[in-house]
Amino acid sequence: MPLAIIENIPVSSRLPALAVSYGTDKIAAVVAKAITKALSNFNLRVGMNADQVLELAYALIDSSAEDQLAFEDIMLFLDGMPRFKYGKVYDRMDMPTFFEMLEVYREQRHQAFISKRDEHHSQYKAAGDSNRMSLDTEKESFRDAMKNYMQTNAKNNQ
Repeated sequence: MPLAIIENIPVSSRLPALAVSYGTDKIAAVVAKAITKALSNFNLRVGMNADQVLELAYALIDSSAEDQLAFEDIMLFLDGMPRFKYGKVYDRMDMPTFFEMLEVYREQRHQAFISKRDEHHSQYKAAGDSNRMSLDTEKESFRDAMKNYMQTNAKNNQ
């Protein structure tokens, strides 16, 4: 998952803020168009009509504030649907099925964020205390002292 792309999207450019800036109706129309295009990749016995897709788009915008979904999130999710990344689509698509699959995407997104945060934390810990600095001469004298200690300790143990 291209988490770096999603992380760099400012909050002012995510779905909840866009709905406030441009109006929920305009954003819902764009999201509905993207959903309709994605659903056209499936041969569904029971599909969604235009009204249902628009209602789905409104529900998606309403739920987007939970984890600050961006339009790019929706596009990544819709791109992964035909590849069965979030579950299989059998012969029907409805709001509950769509949101179950979206929840899988959201969980993967969250886990990727947690992994990245843990990785940064581990790297930070491995770097050591940034306030401690030593000169090369100090390091050299420390090595000499350790060498002398080890030699003395080895002689005493014989």
